[in-house]
Amino acid sequence: MKIPFQIANRVNLIVFPVVFLILLSACTGTQVDPRIPPDFSGYQDQQLPPEVAVWLIEGPQTELTPAIISVSDQIRGANRRERMYKAVDYVWANFKYDNWLNDRAFARSANELFETRILGGCSDFALAQVTLFRAVGVPARMILTANTEWMADFKENDLLITTGHVFIEAYLEDRWHLIDSTYRLMFEGYNPRLRSFPRNEYLFKRAKDYWSLGIKDVASLDQVYQPMARMFDLAAYSDPKYPATKVYARWAWSEAQSVESIAQRATGKDPTAKSKAQ
Repeated sequence: MKIPFQIANRVNLIVFPVVFLILLSACTGTQVDPRIPPDFSGYQDQQLPPEVAVWLIEGPQTELTPAIISVSDQIRGANRRERMYKAVDYVWANFKYDNWLNDRAFARSANELFETRILGGCSDFALAQVTLFRAVGVPARMILTANTEWMADFKENDLLITTGHVFIEAYLEDRWHLIDSTYRLMFEGYNPRLRSFPRNEYLFKRAKDYWSLGIKDVASLDQVYQPMARMFDLAAYSDPKYPATKVYARWAWSEAQSVESIAQRATGKDPTAKSKAQ
């Protein structure tokens, strides 16, 4: 199922939320028992190579502001995998989806997303998640892809809406893992050297965020994607057929330390200190 970056008109906007809700339902199935939290104890973080550590550094659209840090301060974990899982849980539980915001795709900063808690499509889901991953110490980078079927059709009709997806690469343990934050999936056996991605998607760019590529709205997206579409050879795509697993930490963010309680403990004014001591 391909998701257009840009919605052509309000008729499409009416249809889009129905399709999106169906996809969300498919992604929140019962493959993972919700009563059993994953066991993260068997995963051991390795030291980050310098070329990986640079992906902890924020980009122009993904600056770590107080609104973002206040969320990351609530997320704890013994390793990068646990913190990544909890970050996915947090965004899915605390952010809302509004398809009308597709018109503003790529224009909003990560800080705006965290302040409004409203997302408008795969571009926003990926922007919020990649920013939070870095904030909790997980090197992460965006993977912008173009849909192969769109590129093939675009050669015949250059009025077609630019279509693609945004994945995330997250560095866990000692290698990159592929995450689809829109559908809450992690793909097993991922090979970052391949340019073919699931669901007929083909690599366009790796980036810290959209603004670092000069993409600040759907018009600028068209400008950078369409030349690739004109040159693309459909024979270059080969389905990687990665098995996918759902990303659920089964973590209740309400159990985490709130920013207020952290500050209170730092000043010796923790209202729960007495009951804990007892």
